[in-house]
Amino acid sequence: MFNYLFDGSGALSGPVEFPLTPGIGIQLPANAVELTYELPEPEAGRSWALINGIPREVVDRRGLVYRKDGGAQQVWTELGELPDALTAEPWPGDFHVWRDNAWQPDEQTRLADARERILATRDGLLRDAVLRIAPLQYAEDIGDASHDEQLLLIEWKLYSVELNRIEKQSGFPHVVTWPVVPGATVAVIA
Repeated sequence: MFNYLFDGSGALSGPVEFPLTPGIGIQLPANAVELTYELPEPEAGRSWALINGIPREVVDRRGLVYRKDGGAQQVWTELGELPDALTAEPWPGDFHVWRDNAWQPDEQTRLADARERILATRDGLLRDAVLRIAPLQYAEDIGDASHDEQLLLIEWKLYSVELNRIEKQSGFPHVVTWPVVPGATVAVIA
């Protein structure tokens, strides 16, 4: 006789041996079954399972799987084929979608992300520019700006206008030429 353990999904593992208890014999735990024959090694991607008291070789996709609607990982614990919403094929990462039974690069998502990141950088640079422009503009407004401050104010305003027009560049969002920060000798790279 051959003893096998089965888990919550019904998958069999073994054969295993249990100790002989003197005067009682072999005591099988509740999650064990005794077979008259030894089960052969299952094919790759399959396991033996106890179905209606009979060992059957079934598809085994248990383990780490990925949601087709975004690549989120989860652990699958059931025997049999995966539901349509899941795949065992690892998600390659951002900007990939499930299409035609495979992960495919999604250029639109990648471009939208690049656009969003560049505009967030631009907005941060514009906020910094406002902090530089404000005191210069106040000095100009009250008639107390020096000639150098007037020139610097114009440079900061031009810089802000160029930043605001980043989206109009021909290579946007693939290639962005950032305007030079007033007083700097190189362009800001983000």
